[in-house]
Amino acid sequence: MAKKLKVGDVIRDYRITKVFGPGMMAISYGAVSPSGELVFFKQYKSPAPTVVWYNSFVAYQRELSSRVKNGKAARFAVAQLDAFEEIWGGPCYFQAFEFVKNGDDLQKIFDVEADEHRKSKVAPTQNSAVWSRHVTWAKVLMAGIEALHQSNIAHADLKPANIYLIRDPTIKAGYQLKLIDMDFSLLTDHRAPWHGHQGYIGSDNYRSPEHLTRRQVPDARSDIFTCGLILSELLTGRHPYWSDDQGEYAKMALGDQAKPLPLVGTMPLPAQNSSVSLAIHRCLSSDPTLRPTASELRAVLSGSDSNRERSEISMDPSPTASDRRKRREPITADLLQLQNAEGGSLRIGVRTELTRSLMQQLGPEAQFWDTKQCILDRNSQGQWVLTPQERTVNETLLNGAAVTGPVVLSDGDSIAVGRAAKGVLKMPLLVRGG
Repeated sequence: MAKKLKVGDVIRDYRITKVFGPGMMAISYGAVSPSGELVFFKQYKSPAPTVVWYNSFVAYQRELSSRVKNGKAARFAVAQLDAFEEIWGGPCYFQAFEFVKNGDDLQKIFDVEADEHRKSKVAPTQNSAVWSRHVTWAKVLMAGIEALHQSNIAHADLKPANIYLIRDPTIKAGYQLKLIDMDFSLLTDHRAPWHGHQGYIGSDNYRSPEHLTRRQVPDARSDIFTCGLILSELLTGRHPYWSDDQGEYAKMALGDQAKPLPLVGTMPLPAQNSSVSLAIHRCLSSDPTLRPTASELRAVLSGSDSNRERSEISMDPSPTASDRRKRREPITADLLQLQNAEGGSLRIGVRTELTRSLMQQLGPEAQFWDTKQCILDRNSQGQWVLTPQERTVNETLLNGAAVTGPVVLSDGDSIAVGRAAKGVLKMPLLVRGG
């Protein structure tokens, strides 16, 4: 039976300098490598060499390490430096990773900010410098997740504690990001060796619906769900599903109970608050097919999607325009559903003018709709189309952008009213077919 290492022990010329403590699957240490550099060292409790999927796990780790090293993820993911099997009281598997330092993980930063808030009575995100950092971290995070997904890797256990930020004034973003604790990350094109033998780990208050549902397998879209939670913490100042009761958390996450939340600061132009708020809300859909990609989130956060959306949204809704916008298939179902955040819905099967009086059944924010705001109808191809009315008090918004002409609707779109330039968004309604 393998035994725990202690400070001063040497194995394969790695000298243990610190014991960080046992985790669910491994014991973590600080160690000095044979070359004299400080490394993060792991001794695995599970899988043990006697486990049927142990050899597959070792091969899986080798492939994961190779993808990180040889892809764009190398900039953002902590690198595996060594891996070997050795006897230490019994056969055991070990890994050595680069040791990240000169920074802090995002959870520790959140904790420090919360402590400062308690002392000053000023919310961290009400401080312009803090807000600016949060916006930067949000962008850097999504750059890292995009790189990971381009290498066909899903982190599968994202949480603030696994996001390490290092200040670096030599690069434009000002911060390096390192994603840590990736030894049980997933190759999205290869089934994990532990599938069917144990569950997919995740962490309390950050598990995706796929983590929470039997027979579902987390993938890159599961990372996006968790990114939605973290982006919400960074930019809206709150975690929409936080609970000490994980049964209650699961109920909220699986039940689409989050509402679109206003941002606590103003996004730097050309990004739009309304677009960012809606994108974060889309991340939290219990249906993974309705979530944006990491690339789409990066574009929304930077505002690089704004001009494209505004120009294309006013064009005739031909298939070419839909292709350029890279949208989902147009809705051609007989019925169209508009759903609010509280679960109320309006079903439409014929040409319908959306008016203030009609929308009152979906909530008090109907007061912001005009007496004649917009029209929903089907075109000659059977596709549902949104057409704004002229000279309304508030703009008709589709996915946070002002609509200036007819546009074909897709499943997962969001219709609202407000002012896109000011980030004002009222009564967002999720569009679904059927």
